[in-house]
Amino acid sequence: MKKRVFPNRVLTILFAVLISAGMILSSCSKSDDDSETKKTKKTKSTESAEVIEDDTSSETTEPTTTTTEEPTETSDPGRLQLAGTYEGYAIQTKAEFYPEKGTVNDYPILQNDGSFRLVLNADGTGAWEDSQNGNSDIVEWTADGESVSVSISGKTIPGTIRNGLVCMNDEDKYWYYAQDGADPSLFGAITEDEAVVVTGIDYYFGIGPEGYDMDKAVDCFQTAASAGVADAYYWLGRYYKNSTLCIDHYVTAMEYFDKAINLGSVYGLVGKGTLYEGGNGVDKDCAQAYELYQQAADAGCLLGFTCMAMMVRKGTAPGQTGPEGMRAIELCEKGLSSKHWIDQVYSAYVIGVVYEFGAGDISADATQAIEWLSKASDLGYGNAMEEIGRMYDNGRGVTQDYGTANYWYEKAVSQGDTNAAVNLGYNYSHAFGVAEDQQKAFQLFLFAAENGNEVGAFDVGIKYRDGVGTTQNYAEAYRWFDAAVRDKYAHAYRSLGDLYREGLGVTKDETTALNYYIEGAMMGSCKCAEQVGWCYLYGHGTSIDYYKALDFFALGMKKADLSDPNEKASYDYCQKKIAEMVTKGYIRQDQANAAVS
Repeated sequence: MKKRVFPNRVLTILFAVLISAGMILSSCSKSDDDSETKKTKKTKSTESAEVIEDDTSSETTEPTTTTTEEPTETSDPGRLQLAGTYEGYAIQTKAEFYPEKGTVNDYPILQNDGSFRLVLNADGTGAWEDSQNGNSDIVEWTADGESVSVSISGKTIPGTIRNGLVCMNDEDKYWYYAQDGADPSLFGAITEDEAVVVTGIDYYFGIGPEGYDMDKAVDCFQTAASAGVADAYYWLGRYYKNSTLCIDHYVTAMEYFDKAINLGSVYGLVGKGTLYEGGNGVDKDCAQAYELYQQAADAGCLLGFTCMAMMVRKGTAPGQTGPEGMRAIELCEKGLSSKHWIDQVYSAYVIGVVYEFGAGDISADATQAIEWLSKASDLGYGNAMEEIGRMYDNGRGVTQDYGTANYWYEKAVSQGDTNAAVNLGYNYSHAFGVAEDQQKAFQLFLFAAENGNEVGAFDVGIKYRDGVGTTQNYAEAYRWFDAAVRDKYAHAYRSLGDLYREGLGVTKDETTALNYYIEGAMMGSCKCAEQVGWCYLYGHGTSIDYYKALDFFALGMKKADLSDPNEKASYDYCQKKIAEMVTKGYIRQDQANAAVS
Protein backbone atom coordinates (compact mmCIF):
# COMPACT_ATOMS: atom_id res chain seq x y z
CA MET A 1 0.00 0.00 0.00
CA LYS A 2 1.43 3.35 -0.89
CA LYS A 3 2.57 5.88 1.63
CA ARG A 4 0.34 8.60 2.99
CA VAL A 5 -0.31 11.30 0.43
CA PHE A 6 -0.33 14.23 2.86
CA PRO A 7 3.12 15.88 2.73
CA ASN A 8 4.40 18.71 4.89
CA ARG A 9 2.84 21.25 2.59
CA VAL A 10 -0.66 20.08 3.53
CA LEU A 11 0.05 20.66 7.20
CA THR A 12 1.42 24.06 6.31
CA ILE A 13 -1.75 24.82 4.37
CA LEU A 14 -3.88 23.62 7.28
CA PHE A 15 -1.95 25.83 9.67
CA ALA A 16 -2.39 28.77 7.35
CA VAL A 17 -6.12 28.11 7.25
CA LEU A 18 -6.31 27.93 11.03
CA ILE A 19 -4.42 31.19 11.35
CA SER A 20 -5.75 33.24 8.45
CA ALA A 21 -9.22 31.98 7.59
CA GLY A 22 -10.98 33.26 10.65
CA MET A 23 -10.04 30.62 13.23
CA ILE A 24 -7.43 32.94 14.79
CA LEU A 25 -8.25 36.62 14.62
CA SER A 26 -5.87 39.34 13.47
CA SER A 27 -4.21 41.75 15.90
CA CYS A 28 -2.04 44.85 15.82
CA SER A 29 -0.05 45.21 12.61
CA LYS A 30 3.73 45.26 12.40
CA SER A 31 3.71 48.72 10.81
CA ASP A 32 1.94 50.17 13.85
CA ASP A 33 4.57 48.65 16.16
CA ASP A 34 7.40 50.06 14.06
CA SER A 35 5.97 53.58 14.00
CA GLU A 36 5.50 53.61 17.76
CA THR A 37 9.06 52.45 18.33
CA LYS A 38 10.52 55.16 16.11
CA LYS A 39 8.44 57.85 17.81
CA THR A 40 9.62 56.77 21.25
CA LYS A 41 13.31 56.82 20.31
CA LYS A 42 13.03 60.26 18.70
CA THR A 43 11.46 61.75 21.85
CA LYS A 44 14.15 60.34 24.11
CA SER A 45 16.90 61.75 21.92
CA THR A 46 15.41 65.24 22.12
CA GLU A 47 15.03 65.13 25.88
CA SER A 48 18.66 64.08 26.31
CA ALA A 49 19.92 67.01 24.22
CA GLU A 50 17.95 69.52 26.27
CA VAL A 51 19.43 68.23 29.53
CA ILE A 52 22.98 68.53 28.21
CA GLU A 53 22.33 72.09 27.02
CA ASP A 54 21.06 73.13 30.44
CA ASP A 55 24.11 71.62 32.19
CA THR A 56 26.67 73.42 30.03
CA SER A 57 24.96 76.79 30.49
CA SER A 58 25.16 76.63 34.26
CA GLU A 59 27.99 78.71 35.80
CA THR A 60 27.54 77.57 39.39
CA THR A 61 27.84 73.82 38.85
CA GLU A 62 31.25 72.20 38.80
CA PRO A 63 31.85 69.82 35.90
CA THR A 64 32.05 66.13 36.79
CA THR A 65 34.12 63.32 35.33
CA THR A 66 31.24 60.81 35.44
CA THR A 67 30.38 59.48 31.97
CA THR A 68 26.73 59.83 31.00
CA GLU A 69 25.34 56.74 29.17
CA GLU A 70 22.34 56.55 26.85
CA PRO A 71 19.37 55.10 28.81
CA THR A 72 18.66 51.49 27.80
CA GLU A 73 15.23 49.93 27.40
CA THR A 74 14.43 47.02 29.65
CA SER A 75 12.44 45.36 26.86
CA ASP A 76 11.39 45.68 23.25
CA PRO A 77 7.89 47.15 22.77
CA GLY A 78 6.96 43.97 20.89
CA ARG A 79 7.88 41.91 23.93
CA LEU A 80 5.92 44.18 26.22
CA GLN A 81 2.87 43.61 24.08
CA LEU A 82 3.20 39.81 23.83
CA ALA A 83 4.76 38.91 27.17
CA GLY A 84 2.65 36.72 29.39
CA THR A 85 1.71 33.16 30.29
CA TYR A 86 -0.02 31.08 27.65
CA GLU A 87 -1.81 27.90 28.71
CA GLY A 88 -1.56 24.85 26.46
CA TYR A 89 -4.72 23.84 24.68
CA ALA A 90 -3.73 21.63 21.77
CA ILE A 91 -0.97 19.65 20.08
CA GLN A 92 -0.88 18.85 16.37
CA THR A 93 1.56 16.08 15.46
CA LYS A 94 3.02 15.75 11.97
CA ALA A 95 2.30 12.43 10.28
CA GLU A 96 5.74 11.67 8.89
CA PHE A 97 7.18 11.65 12.40
CA TYR A 98 4.29 9.82 14.04
CA PRO A 99 2.69 7.62 11.34
CA GLU A 100 0.50 5.81 13.85
CA LYS A 101 -1.43 9.04 14.34
CA GLY A 102 -2.59 9.30 10.73
CA THR A 103 -4.74 12.23 9.71
CA VAL A 104 -5.12 13.26 13.35
CA ASN A 105 -2.24 15.49 12.34
CA ASP A 106 -4.57 17.67 10.30
CA TYR A 107 -6.42 18.65 13.47
CA PRO A 108 -5.04 20.02 16.75
CA ILE A 109 -5.94 17.64 19.57
CA LEU A 110 -7.53 19.44 22.49
CA GLN A 111 -5.61 19.08 25.77
CA ASN A 112 -7.06 21.75 28.03
CA ASP A 113 -5.64 20.15 31.17
CA GLY A 114 -2.90 22.60 32.20
CA SER A 115 -0.20 20.04 31.38
CA PHE A 116 1.84 22.40 29.22
CA ARG A 117 2.27 26.15 28.93
CA LEU A 118 4.51 28.84 27.50
CA VAL A 119 5.90 31.66 29.69
CA LEU A 120 7.27 34.71 27.90
CA ASN A 121 8.86 37.36 30.12
CA ALA A 122 9.22 40.97 29.03
CA ASP A 123 13.03 40.82 29.41
CA GLY A 124 13.32 38.15 26.71
CA THR A 125 13.57 35.11 29.00
CA GLY A 126 10.90 32.56 29.72
CA ALA A 127 10.05 28.90 30.14
CA TRP A 128 8.61 26.08 28.05
CA GLU A 129 6.73 23.88 30.51
CA ASP A 130 5.59 20.35 29.74
CA SER A 131 4.43 18.02 32.51
CA GLN A 132 5.23 14.94 30.44
CA ASN A 133 8.53 15.86 28.82
CA GLY A 134 9.89 18.25 31.43
CA ASN A 135 10.47 22.00 31.53
CA SER A 136 13.06 24.00 29.62
CA ASP A 137 14.27 27.57 30.09
CA ILE A 138 13.87 29.95 27.19
CA VAL A 139 17.23 31.58 26.63
CA GLU A 140 15.81 34.32 24.48
CA TRP A 141 12.69 35.14 22.60
CA THR A 142 12.07 37.90 20.11
CA ALA A 143 8.95 39.35 18.52
CA ASP A 144 8.41 40.98 15.16
CA GLY A 145 4.80 42.02 14.67
CA GLU A 146 2.77 38.82 14.93
CA SER A 147 5.78 36.52 14.59
CA VAL A 148 7.69 35.18 17.56
CA SER A 149 10.94 33.22 17.76
CA VAL A 150 11.97 31.20 20.83
CA SER A 151 15.53 29.95 21.50
CA ILE A 152 15.53 26.84 23.66
CA SER A 153 17.79 23.81 24.15
CA GLY A 154 20.15 24.76 21.39
CA LYS A 155 17.47 25.38 18.76
CA THR A 156 15.19 28.16 17.62
CA ILE A 157 11.46 27.54 17.25
CA PRO A 158 9.31 29.90 15.15
CA GLY A 159 5.74 30.78 15.97
CA THR A 160 2.85 33.19 15.61
CA ILE A 161 0.92 35.14 18.25
CA ARG A 162 -2.36 36.87 17.52
CA ASN A 163 -5.05 38.06 19.92
CA GLY A 164 -3.74 35.97 22.77
CA LEU A 165 -3.51 32.81 20.66
CA VAL A 166 -0.18 31.15 19.99
CA CYS A 167 1.07 28.48 17.59
CA MET A 168 4.70 27.30 17.88
CA ASN A 169 6.04 25.17 15.01
CA ASP A 170 8.45 22.66 16.55
CA GLU A 171 10.33 20.02 14.51
CA ASP A 172 7.61 17.39 14.77
CA LYS A 173 4.66 19.18 16.33
CA TYR A 174 2.59 22.33 16.31
CA TRP A 175 1.98 23.55 19.87
CA TYR A 176 -1.11 25.69 20.48
CA TYR A 177 -1.56 27.96 23.49
CA ALA A 178 -4.09 30.52 24.64
CA GLN A 179 -3.68 33.47 27.00
CA ASP A 180 -6.20 33.92 29.78
CA GLY A 181 -9.43 35.17 28.26
CA ALA A 182 -8.59 34.04 24.72
CA ASP A 183 -10.95 31.67 22.96
CA PRO A 184 -9.16 28.33 22.29
CA SER A 185 -12.07 27.09 20.19
CA LEU A 186 -10.63 29.20 17.40
CA PHE A 187 -7.95 26.56 17.04
CA GLY A 188 -10.55 24.19 15.63
CA ALA A 189 -9.13 21.60 18.00
CA ILE A 190 -10.63 18.15 18.54
CA THR A 191 -10.60 15.83 21.52
CA GLU A 192 -8.61 12.61 21.61
CA ASP A 193 -11.85 10.63 21.18
CA GLU A 194 -12.72 12.69 18.12
CA ALA A 195 -9.21 12.05 16.83
CA VAL A 196 -10.02 8.34 16.75
CA VAL A 197 -12.73 9.09 14.18
CA VAL A 198 -10.22 10.92 12.01
CA THR A 199 -7.87 7.96 12.19
CA GLY A 200 -10.78 5.77 11.11
CA ILE A 201 -11.30 8.02 8.09
CA ASP A 202 -7.65 7.41 7.23
CA TYR A 203 -8.27 3.69 7.04
CA TYR A 204 -11.66 4.10 5.35
CA PHE A 205 -10.21 6.01 2.39
CA GLY A 206 -6.67 4.66 2.49
CA ILE A 207 -5.21 8.14 3.01
CA GLY A 208 -3.21 7.36 6.14
CA PRO A 209 0.34 5.99 6.26
CA GLU A 210 -0.94 2.44 6.78
CA GLY A 211 -3.21 2.56 3.74
CA TYR A 212 -6.71 1.11 3.31
CA ASP A 213 -8.09 -1.17 6.01
CA MET A 214 -11.86 -1.21 6.45
CA ASP A 215 -11.73 -3.46 9.52
CA LYS A 216 -9.51 -0.99 11.35
CA ALA A 217 -11.68 1.88 10.17
CA VAL A 218 -14.80 0.29 11.65
CA ASP A 219 -12.95 -0.48 14.89
CA CYS A 220 -12.03 3.20 15.19
CA PHE A 221 -15.59 4.33 14.53
CA GLN A 222 -17.01 1.87 17.06
CA THR A 223 -14.46 2.93 19.69
CA ALA A 224 -15.28 6.60 19.21
CA ALA A 225 -19.01 5.90 19.17
CA SER A 226 -18.68 4.10 22.51
CA ALA A 227 -17.04 7.26 23.84
CA GLY A 228 -20.06 9.28 22.70
CA VAL A 229 -18.57 10.96 19.63
CA ALA A 230 -21.53 11.90 17.44
CA ASP A 231 -19.70 11.90 14.09
CA ALA A 232 -18.57 8.32 14.70
CA TYR A 233 -22.19 7.21 14.27
CA TYR A 234 -22.33 8.96 10.90
CA TRP A 235 -19.31 7.00 9.68
CA LEU A 236 -20.74 3.73 10.98
CA GLY A 237 -23.96 4.53 9.12
CA ARG A 238 -21.98 5.26 5.99
CA TYR A 239 -20.17 1.94 6.35
CA TYR A 240 -23.39 -0.05 6.70
CA LYS A 241 -25.04 1.83 3.84
CA ASN A 242 -22.38 0.36 1.55
CA SER A 243 -22.24 -3.11 3.13
CA THR A 244 -23.88 -5.34 0.52
CA LEU A 245 -23.43 -8.57 2.47
CA CYS A 246 -25.20 -7.31 5.60
CA ILE A 247 -28.89 -8.19 5.82
CA ASP A 248 -31.04 -5.06 6.21
CA HIS A 249 -27.91 -2.92 6.03
CA TYR A 250 -29.89 0.14 4.93
CA VAL A 251 -32.05 -0.14 8.05
CA THR A 252 -28.91 -0.31 10.20
CA ALA A 253 -27.46 2.67 8.36
CA MET A 254 -30.58 4.74 9.03
CA GLU A 255 -30.42 3.85 12.72
CA TYR A 256 -26.83 5.06 12.93
CA PHE A 257 -27.57 8.25 11.02
CA ASP A 258 -30.48 9.02 13.36
CA LYS A 259 -28.24 8.35 16.36
CA ALA A 260 -25.65 10.75 14.96
CA ILE A 261 -28.32 13.44 14.49
CA ASN A 262 -29.68 12.97 18.00
CA LEU A 263 -26.18 13.42 19.44
CA GLY A 264 -25.67 16.63 17.45
CA SER A 265 -23.77 15.50 14.35
CA VAL A 266 -24.89 17.47 11.30
CA TYR A 267 -23.14 14.88 9.14
CA GLY A 268 -25.92 12.52 10.18
CA LEU A 269 -28.31 14.71 8.17
CA VAL A 270 -26.15 14.20 5.09
CA GLY A 271 -26.11 10.44 5.58
CA LYS A 272 -29.87 10.30 5.97
CA GLY A 273 -30.23 12.42 2.86
CA THR A 274 -28.22 9.93 0.80
CA LEU A 275 -30.66 7.16 1.73
CA TYR A 276 -33.64 9.20 0.56
CA GLU A 277 -31.86 10.33 -2.59
CA GLY A 278 -31.03 6.75 -3.58
CA GLY A 279 -34.23 5.15 -2.30
CA ASN A 280 -32.10 2.89 -0.11
CA GLY A 281 -34.27 1.22 2.52
CA VAL A 282 -36.85 4.01 2.14
CA ASP A 283 -39.01 5.31 -0.67
CA LYS A 284 -36.97 7.50 -2.98
CA ASP A 285 -37.65 11.14 -2.15
CA CYS A 286 -35.35 13.72 -3.76
CA ALA A 287 -37.17 16.63 -2.12
CA GLN A 288 -36.62 15.12 1.32
CA ALA A 289 -32.98 14.40 0.50
CA TYR A 290 -32.36 17.98 -0.64
CA GLU A 291 -34.05 19.34 2.49
CA LEU A 292 -31.77 17.23 4.71
CA TYR A 293 -28.68 18.40 2.82
CA GLN A 294 -29.87 22.00 3.20
CA GLN A 295 -30.37 21.54 6.94
CA ALA A 296 -26.84 20.15 7.24
CA ALA A 297 -25.38 23.04 5.26
CA ASP A 298 -27.30 25.63 7.32
CA ALA A 299 -25.92 24.00 10.48
CA GLY A 300 -22.33 24.36 9.28
CA CYS A 301 -21.71 21.03 7.53
CA LEU A 302 -20.24 22.15 4.19
CA LEU A 303 -20.57 18.64 2.79
CA GLY A 304 -24.28 19.41 2.65
CA PHE A 305 -23.62 22.09 0.03
CA THR A 306 -21.73 19.62 -2.16
CA CYS A 307 -24.44 16.97 -1.90
CA MET A 308 -26.94 19.63 -2.95
CA ALA A 309 -24.58 20.48 -5.83
CA MET A 310 -24.61 16.90 -7.11
CA MET A 311 -28.41 16.92 -7.22
CA VAL A 312 -28.38 20.29 -8.98
CA ARG A 313 -25.90 18.89 -11.50
CA LYS A 314 -28.25 16.00 -12.26
CA GLY A 315 -31.33 18.21 -12.30
CA THR A 316 -33.03 16.31 -9.46
CA ALA A 317 -33.19 19.14 -6.92
CA PRO A 318 -36.68 20.50 -6.12
CA GLY A 319 -37.99 23.01 -8.67
CA GLN A 320 -35.46 22.16 -11.36
CA THR A 321 -36.42 21.71 -14.99
CA GLY A 322 -32.98 20.41 -15.92
CA PRO A 323 -29.31 20.20 -14.87
CA GLU A 324 -27.58 23.41 -13.76
CA GLY A 325 -23.79 23.47 -13.90
CA MET A 326 -22.89 26.94 -12.69
CA ARG A 327 -25.15 26.75 -9.66
CA ALA A 328 -23.66 23.36 -8.81
CA ILE A 329 -20.14 24.76 -8.97
CA GLU A 330 -21.10 27.71 -6.76
CA LEU A 331 -22.37 25.30 -4.11
CA CYS A 332 -19.20 23.23 -4.36
CA GLU A 333 -17.05 26.31 -3.83
CA LYS A 334 -18.59 26.61 -0.38
CA GLY A 335 -17.55 23.05 0.36
CA LEU A 336 -13.99 23.78 -0.77
CA SER A 337 -13.59 26.26 2.08
CA SER A 338 -14.13 23.56 4.72
CA LYS A 339 -11.29 22.42 6.97
CA HIS A 340 -12.55 18.83 6.72
CA TRP A 341 -10.85 16.55 4.21
CA ILE A 342 -13.99 14.80 2.99
CA ASP A 343 -15.74 18.13 2.33
CA GLN A 344 -12.80 19.47 0.33
CA VAL A 345 -12.15 16.44 -1.86
CA TYR A 346 -15.79 15.71 -2.59
CA SER A 347 -16.32 19.34 -3.64
CA ALA A 348 -13.39 19.19 -6.07
CA TYR A 349 -14.65 15.82 -7.33
CA VAL A 350 -18.16 17.12 -8.06
CA ILE A 351 -16.81 20.15 -9.92
CA GLY A 352 -14.76 17.72 -12.00
CA VAL A 353 -17.85 15.66 -12.79
CA VAL A 354 -19.75 18.80 -13.82
CA TYR A 355 -17.06 19.54 -16.40
CA GLU A 356 -16.71 15.89 -17.42
CA PHE A 357 -20.32 15.49 -18.53
CA GLY A 358 -21.45 19.09 -18.81
CA ALA A 359 -24.60 20.31 -17.11
CA GLY A 360 -27.07 22.84 -18.46
CA ASP A 361 -25.17 26.11 -18.74
CA ILE A 362 -21.76 24.36 -18.44
CA SER A 363 -20.41 22.55 -21.50
CA ALA A 364 -18.35 19.39 -21.18
CA ASP A 365 -14.66 20.24 -20.84
CA ALA A 366 -12.30 17.30 -20.35
CA THR A 367 -9.32 19.53 -19.53
CA GLN A 368 -11.18 21.25 -16.72
CA ALA A 369 -12.61 17.94 -15.56
CA ILE A 370 -9.21 16.30 -15.23
CA GLU A 371 -7.79 19.40 -13.54
CA TRP A 372 -10.43 19.31 -10.81
CA LEU A 373 -10.43 15.55 -10.45
CA SER A 374 -6.65 15.66 -10.15
CA LYS A 375 -6.94 18.15 -7.28
CA ALA A 376 -9.05 15.64 -5.37
CA SER A 377 -6.75 12.79 -6.45
CA ASP A 378 -3.68 14.61 -5.17
CA LEU A 379 -5.33 14.68 -1.75
CA GLY A 380 -5.89 10.92 -1.89
CA TYR A 381 -9.55 10.70 -2.95
CA GLY A 382 -9.94 7.34 -4.68
CA ASN A 383 -13.27 8.20 -6.32
CA ALA A 384 -11.58 10.98 -8.27
CA MET A 385 -8.81 8.64 -9.41
CA GLU A 386 -11.40 6.13 -10.59
CA GLU A 387 -13.27 8.85 -12.49
CA ILE A 388 -10.13 9.89 -14.38
CA GLY A 389 -9.56 6.22 -15.18
CA ARG A 390 -13.06 5.90 -16.63
CA MET A 391 -12.57 8.95 -18.81
CA TYR A 392 -9.58 7.24 -20.45
CA ASP A 393 -11.29 3.83 -20.41
CA ASN A 394 -14.30 5.16 -22.31
CA GLY A 395 -12.50 7.84 -24.33
CA ARG A 396 -14.76 10.50 -22.85
CA GLY A 397 -13.26 13.83 -23.89
CA VAL A 398 -9.80 12.27 -24.20
CA THR A 399 -8.16 9.71 -26.46
CA GLN A 400 -9.12 6.23 -25.31
CA ASP A 401 -6.14 4.69 -23.54
CA TYR A 402 -6.61 1.48 -21.55
CA GLY A 403 -3.08 1.67 -20.17
CA THR A 404 -3.65 5.10 -18.66
CA ALA A 405 -7.09 4.01 -17.45
CA ASN A 406 -5.60 1.01 -15.67
CA TYR A 407 -2.92 3.18 -14.10
CA TRP A 408 -5.60 5.34 -12.48
CA TYR A 409 -7.66 2.32 -11.52
CA GLU A 410 -4.66 0.80 -9.75
CA LYS A 411 -4.12 4.04 -7.80
CA ALA A 412 -7.77 4.14 -6.82
CA VAL A 413 -7.82 0.50 -5.73
CA SER A 414 -4.87 1.22 -3.43
CA GLN A 415 -7.16 3.77 -1.72
CA GLY A 416 -9.88 1.14 -1.34
CA ASP A 417 -12.09 2.36 -4.20
CA THR A 418 -14.37 -0.54 -5.12
CA ASN A 419 -15.66 0.88 -8.42
CA ALA A 420 -12.08 1.04 -9.66
CA ALA A 421 -11.58 -2.59 -8.61
CA VAL A 422 -14.61 -3.64 -10.68
CA ASN A 423 -13.44 -1.70 -13.74
CA LEU A 424 -9.88 -2.98 -13.46
CA GLY A 425 -11.17 -6.52 -13.00
CA TYR A 426 -13.24 -6.17 -16.15
CA ASN A 427 -10.16 -5.05 -18.09
CA TYR A 428 -8.19 -8.04 -16.82
CA SER A 429 -11.06 -10.31 -17.85
CA HIS A 430 -11.07 -8.92 -21.40
CA ALA A 431 -7.36 -8.08 -21.83
CA PHE A 432 -7.99 -4.34 -22.20
CA GLY A 433 -4.61 -2.67 -21.71
CA VAL A 434 -3.26 -5.68 -19.80
CA ALA A 435 -2.66 -9.37 -20.42
CA GLU A 436 -5.76 -11.46 -19.71
CA ASP A 437 -5.70 -12.72 -16.15
CA GLN A 438 -8.94 -14.25 -14.92
CA GLN A 439 -7.61 -15.00 -11.45
CA LYS A 440 -6.54 -11.40 -11.02
CA ALA A 441 -9.96 -10.29 -12.24
CA PHE A 442 -11.67 -12.58 -9.74
CA GLN A 443 -9.60 -11.21 -6.85
CA LEU A 444 -10.44 -7.64 -7.82
CA PHE A 445 -14.15 -8.45 -8.07
CA LEU A 446 -13.98 -10.21 -4.70
CA PHE A 447 -12.26 -7.22 -3.10
CA ALA A 448 -15.00 -4.95 -4.39
CA ALA A 449 -17.77 -7.32 -3.28
CA GLU A 450 -16.39 -7.86 0.21
CA ASN A 451 -16.19 -4.11 0.65
CA GLY A 452 -19.81 -3.49 -0.26
CA ASN A 453 -19.92 -3.10 -4.05
CA GLU A 454 -23.03 -4.73 -5.56
CA VAL A 455 -21.57 -4.83 -9.08
CA GLY A 456 -18.54 -6.60 -7.68
CA ALA A 457 -20.86 -9.07 -5.94
CA PHE A 458 -22.59 -9.77 -9.25
CA ASP A 459 -19.26 -10.30 -11.02
CA VAL A 460 -18.05 -12.66 -8.30
CA GLY A 461 -21.26 -14.65 -8.76
CA ILE A 462 -20.60 -14.90 -12.52
CA LYS A 463 -17.06 -16.17 -11.89
CA TYR A 464 -18.29 -18.83 -9.46
CA ARG A 465 -21.14 -19.83 -11.76
CA ASP A 466 -18.86 -20.26 -14.77
CA GLY A 467 -15.77 -21.48 -12.93
CA VAL A 468 -13.59 -18.78 -14.50
CA GLY A 469 -10.71 -17.50 -12.39
CA THR A 470 -11.87 -19.70 -9.53
CA THR A 471 -13.42 -23.12 -8.88
CA GLN A 472 -17.00 -23.49 -10.09
CA ASN A 473 -19.35 -23.28 -7.11
CA TYR A 474 -23.07 -22.73 -7.65
CA ALA A 475 -23.78 -22.23 -3.95
CA GLU A 476 -21.27 -19.37 -3.84
CA ALA A 477 -22.68 -18.01 -7.07
CA TYR A 478 -26.12 -17.96 -5.47
CA ARG A 479 -24.80 -16.21 -2.34
CA TRP A 480 -23.23 -13.38 -4.31
CA PHE A 481 -26.11 -12.96 -6.77
CA ASP A 482 -28.45 -12.77 -3.79
CA ALA A 483 -26.25 -10.07 -2.21
CA ALA A 484 -26.37 -8.03 -5.42
CA VAL A 485 -30.15 -8.45 -5.61
CA ARG A 486 -30.52 -7.14 -2.06
CA ASP A 487 -28.81 -3.99 -3.29
CA LYS A 488 -31.23 -3.78 -6.23
CA TYR A 489 -28.65 -4.44 -8.94
CA ALA A 490 -30.94 -5.16 -11.87
CA HIS A 491 -28.66 -7.50 -13.86
CA ALA A 492 -28.31 -9.84 -10.88
CA TYR A 493 -32.03 -10.70 -11.00
CA ARG A 494 -31.55 -12.46 -14.33
CA SER A 495 -28.64 -14.54 -13.02
CA LEU A 496 -30.40 -15.45 -9.77
CA GLY A 497 -33.53 -16.38 -11.71
CA ASP A 498 -31.47 -18.61 -14.01
CA LEU A 499 -30.15 -20.58 -11.02
CA TYR A 500 -33.73 -21.25 -9.87
CA ARG A 501 -34.90 -22.09 -13.39
CA GLU A 502 -32.11 -24.63 -13.87
CA GLY A 503 -31.84 -25.83 -10.25
CA LEU A 504 -28.17 -24.89 -9.85
CA GLY A 505 -27.13 -24.43 -6.21
CA VAL A 506 -30.81 -24.23 -5.21
CA THR A 507 -33.94 -26.34 -5.62
CA LYS A 508 -35.36 -25.91 -9.10
CA ASP A 509 -38.32 -23.54 -9.05
CA GLU A 510 -39.47 -21.91 -12.29
CA THR A 511 -42.10 -19.77 -10.57
CA THR A 512 -39.47 -18.20 -8.30
CA ALA A 513 -37.27 -17.74 -11.37
CA LEU A 514 -40.07 -15.88 -13.16
CA ASN A 515 -40.62 -13.63 -10.16
CA TYR A 516 -36.97 -12.61 -10.15
CA TYR A 517 -37.10 -11.96 -13.90
CA ILE A 518 -40.16 -9.73 -13.47
CA GLU A 519 -38.51 -7.74 -10.63
CA GLY A 520 -35.40 -7.20 -12.72
CA ALA A 521 -37.43 -6.16 -15.76
CA MET A 522 -39.32 -3.59 -13.70
CA MET A 523 -35.93 -2.20 -12.62
CA GLY A 524 -34.88 -1.73 -16.22
CA SER A 525 -32.99 -4.91 -17.13
CA CYS A 526 -33.59 -5.74 -20.80
CA LYS A 527 -32.18 -9.23 -20.16
CA CYS A 528 -34.79 -9.86 -17.48
CA ALA A 529 -37.56 -8.51 -19.73
CA GLU A 530 -36.38 -10.88 -22.46
CA GLN A 531 -36.61 -13.83 -20.05
CA VAL A 532 -40.10 -12.86 -18.83
CA GLY A 533 -41.27 -12.73 -22.42
CA TRP A 534 -39.78 -16.17 -23.02
CA CYS A 535 -41.54 -17.61 -19.91
CA TYR A 536 -44.94 -16.31 -21.03
CA LEU A 537 -44.35 -17.41 -24.62
CA TYR A 538 -43.53 -21.02 -23.69
CA GLY A 539 -45.27 -21.38 -20.32
CA HIS A 540 -42.32 -21.72 -17.95
CA GLY A 541 -43.32 -20.98 -14.36
CA THR A 542 -46.65 -19.67 -15.57
CA SER A 543 -49.36 -20.31 -18.12
CA ILE A 544 -48.84 -19.24 -21.74
CA ASP A 545 -49.89 -15.65 -22.36
CA TYR A 546 -48.93 -14.17 -25.73
CA TYR A 547 -50.01 -10.66 -24.87
CA LYS A 548 -47.86 -10.56 -21.74
CA ALA A 549 -45.03 -12.07 -23.75
CA LEU A 550 -45.43 -9.24 -26.27
CA ASP A 551 -45.42 -6.59 -23.54
CA PHE A 552 -42.18 -7.85 -22.01
CA PHE A 553 -40.41 -8.42 -25.32
CA ALA A 554 -41.32 -4.84 -26.23
CA LEU A 555 -40.06 -3.64 -22.83
CA GLY A 556 -36.77 -5.46 -23.44
CA MET A 557 -36.35 -3.62 -26.76
CA LYS A 558 -37.05 -0.26 -25.10
CA LYS A 559 -34.64 -0.83 -22.21
CA ALA A 560 -31.74 -2.19 -24.28
CA ASP A 561 -28.59 -0.09 -24.62
CA LEU A 562 -27.70 -0.66 -28.26
CA SER A 563 -24.10 0.46 -27.67
CA ASP A 564 -23.64 -2.59 -25.44
CA PRO A 565 -23.15 -5.78 -27.53
CA ASN A 566 -24.91 -7.98 -24.95
CA GLU A 567 -27.91 -5.72 -24.74
CA LYS A 568 -27.98 -5.34 -28.52
CA ALA A 569 -28.22 -9.14 -28.71
CA SER A 570 -31.14 -9.04 -26.27
CA TYR A 571 -32.83 -6.36 -28.38
CA ASP A 572 -32.46 -8.52 -31.51
CA TYR A 573 -33.85 -11.59 -29.72
CA CYS A 574 -36.94 -9.72 -28.50
CA GLN A 575 -37.55 -8.27 -31.95
CA LYS A 576 -37.19 -11.71 -33.51
CA LYS A 577 -39.69 -13.31 -31.10
CA ILE A 578 -42.28 -10.59 -31.69
CA ALA A 579 -41.98 -11.19 -35.44
CA GLU A 580 -42.42 -14.95 -34.91
CA MET A 581 -45.54 -14.37 -32.82
CA VAL A 582 -47.03 -12.28 -35.63
CA THR A 583 -46.09 -14.89 -38.25
CA LYS A 584 -47.69 -17.69 -36.21
CA GLY A 585 -50.85 -15.70 -35.67
CA TYR A 586 -50.44 -15.38 -31.90
CA ILE A 587 -50.76 -11.61 -32.15
CA ARG A 588 -51.60 -9.10 -34.90
CA GLN A 589 -49.09 -6.83 -36.57
CA ASP A 590 -50.89 -3.71 -35.39
CA GLN A 591 -50.66 -5.00 -31.81
CA ALA A 592 -46.93 -5.59 -32.23
CA ASN A 593 -46.47 -2.10 -33.71
CA ALA A 594 -48.36 -0.49 -30.85
CA ALA A 595 -46.33 -2.37 -28.23
CA VAL A 596 -42.91 -1.36 -29.57
CA SER A 597 -43.80 2.23 -30.48
